[in-house]
Amino acid sequence: MAIDWDTVRCFLEVANKGSLSAAALSLRMSNATLGRKIDALEAGTGLQLLERGPSGVRLTAEGKEIEERAQKGGDHLYQLERLAFSLKADRSALPIRVSATETTVSAVLAPQLPRLWKNHPQIMVDLVMSTELADLNRREADIAIRLARPKNEGLIARRLPVITAGLYASADYLGGRDPRRLDLQAEKLAGLDEKYGQIPEVVWATRHDLQQALSVQSSSIYALLEIAKSSAAIAMLPDFLARRHDLIPIAAPPIPVRKPWIVFHRDNRTNPEVKAVREWIVQSCRQYFTDS
Repeated sequence: MAIDWDTVRCFLEVANKGSLSAAALSLRMSNATLGRKIDALEAGTGLQLLERGPSGVRLTAEGKEIEERAQKGGDHLYQLERLAFSLKADRSALPIRVSATETTVSAVLAPQLPRLWKNHPQIMVDLVMSTELADLNRREADIAIRLARPKNEGLIARRLPVITAGLYASADYLGGRDPRRLDLQAEKLAGLDEKYGQIPEVVWATRHDLQQALSVQSSSIYALLEIAKSSAAIAMLPDFLARRHDLIPIAAPPIPVRKPWIVFHRDNRTNPEVKAVREWIVQSCRQYFTDS
């Protein structure tokens, strides 16, 4: 039986994501197309590899064994893909994939695209908005912006300027009150939810007994921004974004800064297009973030 690499790659992505829909999104294909590939692999092997359920998929015992063996071979094939990408003479039609949060993509990188194209008009970029850590070893991205330094030996990480944050409100919300003298526990607050775990902002709110003052939570910074702009509540926001919308800073205990990293695979360290995009990202972040 002949098994093509693309089908195996799809199976590994489903095994990794635990969901057909999540894997299809990552692979940029429809659920139906991905489902047919998995069906073809199961038919070709004569094995049931996945158990499908309402909450996602689970590997069968046979699927786990296939996944373990395929993973080892897959790592070598991904290395070949990265090497071919770095050596390819004509890269003008290949987009450079950049993985970052929604806020970084929309508020930092997108407005700075003219700066990139002024010197490198031929470069295509794929700005991938993701809260998950893109796997650079598998070229899910060529460059990633992460809030923690990765430990993988195959990756190179460089510090970016820090991201500072604060509490902000609109003038209408304050209604003439002094933003330096508010009792925060008596105000309506909007903050990040716990989707990302015990991130510094959540820990900060708990430490200062402000969790009970949260009237609304969201995993979207842009939702928090709109809440503040609508005068519904005081919101925790990145300083650069709040200043852009003329929101008023509210006196509060210092909020921990976030320390982002720009990360890329060492195979791409000499790729001129990837290097140009890395330099553009650093310049863009310096435009909005604060040098540490």
